[in-house]
Amino acid sequence: MTREEFLRELRIALQVRIPQGQVNEQLQYYENYIIEESRKGRTQQEVLESLGNPRLIAKTIADTFGGGIYYERQTEKETQGKRKSRGIHTWPGRLVSFIFVLIFLVFLIKIGLVLLPALAGAFMLGAILYLLYKIFFGNKK
Repeated sequence: MTREEFLRELRIALQVRIPQGQVNEQLQYYENYIIEESRKGRTQQEVLESLGNPRLIAKTIADTFGGGIYYERQTEKETQGKRKSRGIHTWPGRLVSFIFVLIFLVFLIKIGLVLLPALAGAFMLGAILYLLYKIFFGNKK
């Protein structure tokens, strides 16, 4: 394992467990430690073997922060920015949706007003034709 691989695994393991600032500090600490130990004459491989598994180191660090998953608090500006980017959930998006629904309902009512007399006329014509059939042809045996 190289220094870059060690630091990448450590970063991934720490990413959601502690605040981002602390992740950066820990990565800087371990990078400096590896460099300093290498300057003292140890090989990079020896230093990394002495440190151990980066995931275990990350677990130990996270446990000092209370363990679990860490969620950073967002500022009010970030929260507002996310609200604005959600499209239909903002008031202009809701207004546009309301207008489209209103147009659709008006359209349905207009079609209904045009089709209702035509359907009623067709039903009445069918009823009259049925009665005429029954009167003139229905009683013959």
